[in-house]
Amino acid sequence: MTMTKQWLFVIDQAVEKIENDEIELGLQALKKVQEHGKDLPEVMLYLADVWFRLGHLQDASELLHDLLAAPEKIKHSLVQECQLLLAEIAITENDLELAQTLLYQLKEEGYEEMELYLLLADLYALQDLDEVAVKYLQMAYEKAPENEQLAAALAEMYIRTGKQSEALELLEEVSEPSVDALLFKGRMLAQNGEIEQAYAAFLEAATKEQSAEILYGCGLMAFHLGALEEAKTYIENMLVLDDEYLAGYPLLSDIYLSLGKTEKAIEALQQYVDLSGYDLEQIRRLIALLQQSGRYEEAKSYQKLHDQWNLEEE
Repeated sequence: MTMTKQWLFVIDQAVEKIENDEIELGLQALKKVQEHGKDLPEVMLYLADVWFRLGHLQDASELLHDLLAAPEKIKHSLVQECQLLLAEIAITENDLELAQTLLYQLKEEGYEEMELYLLLADLYALQDLDEVAVKYLQMAYEKAPENEQLAAALAEMYIRTGKQSEALELLEEVSEPSVDALLFKGRMLAQNGEIEQAYAAFLEAATKEQSAEILYGCGLMAFHLGALEEAKTYIENMLVLDDEYLAGYPLLSDIYLSLGKTEKAIEALQQYVDLSGYDLEQIRRLIALLQQSGRYEEAKSYQKLHDQWNLEEE
């Protein structure tokens, strides 16, 4: 084993110790590498990357500046990797001017690796220049179309820039999309009338996170597919999680009606009206249900509320 490989092995072992909660031992080993392996540029670059991933940005930055202090002593490819990592650190520290200088220097030199385009995309996304960020992500994706993380990142940026069909197409290639991407996929498929596929997207999102929006999506799709008991469970659980997610009450009322539970449907609509107030259409639905159930006095009180709000609206 060469000296370089030995030190790289020591670094990997140190990282393993840190990951196994032997933090002090791991850090001591990394400092030992920095002290005794400083004449090996590949080792120092690898160590700088490790410091960066561990959040020790100052240590990483100092190591890189030391390496770049005498660029003629190291391979040009290593110089470029140092500049790339320095740019990533600058973006992390929100020093966008330094990051741009470093990245454009690499670009002008003809550096073509995927990482350059990813960092340029990050740089412009941080400045809310999403269209430019998309351009660089597309360039990165062209270089590594098999990279699922990259496909997911590009899909997310397509969502941000309103390129919905492109986002959907890319998400079909991603085996582990994010929760936000799955929500978007579910909503878009539902709008396109592809209810079963939308339901699958919401269900996959629910395995990753139990939020009101996700449970509502599951419940709504299950209702449209006629899976009433599943729909009821999802919406009831959603309202336990967030009883102010108002869209859930009219949907729950529809589910109960479809199950033949009129009293429960009335109760759900009453809760909705009490919370939301100003929804004349749902009040009319509630009045009709109360009248059908022979609860005329309650129907009258809601009719008064309806007429009062109707006059205010006019």
